[in-house]
Amino acid sequence: MRTLLYTQYDQLEKSDQFVPFQQFACQAPNANFFQSPEFLKFIEPVRGYKPFLLVALSDSGALNGSLLGVIQSDGGGVKSWLSRRLIVWGGPVVAASADKNAVTKTLLQAMKKYAQGSAIFIEFRNFFDCSELHDAFAACNFHFRPHLNYLVKIDEDAAGRLSSNRRRQIKASLAAGAVVTEPESEADVVAFYELLKKLYTEKVKKPLPSIELFMQFWKSPSAKTFLVKYEGKVVGGSVGPIYANRALYQWYVCGDNGAIKGVHPSVLASWAPIEYGLKHGYQYFDFMGAGRPEEDYGVREFKARFGGEEVCYGRYEMVLNQPLYRVGKFGLKVYQTIR
Repeated sequence: MRTLLYTQYDQLEKSDQFVPFQQFACQAPNANFFQSPEFLKFIEPVRGYKPFLLVALSDSGALNGSLLGVIQSDGGGVKSWLSRRLIVWGGPVVAASADKNAVTKTLLQAMKKYAQGSAIFIEFRNFFDCSELHDAFAACNFHFRPHLNYLVKIDEDAAGRLSSNRRRQIKASLAAGAVVTEPESEADVVAFYELLKKLYTEKVKKPLPSIELFMQFWKSPSAKTFLVKYEGKVVGGSVGPIYANRALYQWYVCGDNGAIKGVHPSVLASWAPIEYGLKHGYQYFDFMGAGRPEEDYGVREFKARFGGEEVCYGRYEMVLNQPLYRVGKFGLKVYQTIR
């Protein structure tokens, strides 16, 4: 078995593996947006994100598996250097007919070799049950950590599965004059970003990617931006990828909650992609995380009331550089304190 590495969409598009990978990424078990050529094309232009794709080929040349990850960093200078991490969403993807652990181990070993010197730690954010791949992860020194999520089935009963409180809040918000729309201009995206930046500065206390990512959400055919407006002003919104009439994802959401009587922007912003999915034939909505089960996490209660199924697919993690990892964690604590 051998692996091939691609670090640019154009490089992949010109290769002999482009069409096979397109077909594989769409048809393989556990296929998802973040392991597709669309994601590689989507994220490549965004500052702070350096994607790469590994494909595993059998001795006969058949595509047995793939792994698409991103080396991500925040800001510039020392901050960028100390925040370098390799994130994999929803991968690896392995052919149903292949030896899953053998293919996974091959991809993980190739990824670790590529990441050396470029990332301080690696984190897999699982979108499906990876228990059958656990031996391969363990053999490559990854550690599993439980992490929750909610998946909302999109069908004719989706509205009925909302909690009574969520239904009331949606109805009240619309009756009060709030509207859900998509951005009409860059100014709308900037207004949403400023709301999100305030949330991350005052409550989340973690670095927020540059506005380039949010402009890409607006411009790309592979993503959707839903805004909540009141009297023409952006008061909330959510952004996330969309994939093959299967899934919608919520990557970021925020709202100026409590500022306008009877209007619940975050609730409307989270219901908007589900409603869009109902109208356009999507299968499910992915909240992309609901925290560690052992920790109090207020956002989990918010997400739980949208009628989704709670799952615990967890995360796999590995530290590549312990000294820099400790310095980076200390730096984040300082950042959170001064914020």
